[in-house]
Amino acid sequence: MQTQISALPPSGANTTSELPQGQFKLMLSKNEAAEMISVSVRTIENLIANKELPVRRIGKRVLIPYRCLVEFSRHDHQTGSVQ
Repeated sequence: MQTQISALPPSGANTTSELPQGQFKLMLSKNEAAEMISVSVRTIENLIANKELPVRRIGKRVLIPYRCLVEFSRHDHQTGSVQ
């Protein structure tokens, strides 16, 4: 069963990803975050390692706050090919 993730929540809703039941997630897995902003999981891992994307660690799980992902995606970022 795959969860539908929207880029932005409905107007007036919490800034979280939309679930089929109309409830909202506050945190996303690395896979969900990668799918949401159309990058690979490895790219998400690199962003986390470079402290460009904040995370919350709960046990062994690494979760990305939805608000942080939206904020990150709204800004321009340097690429690795800057000379």
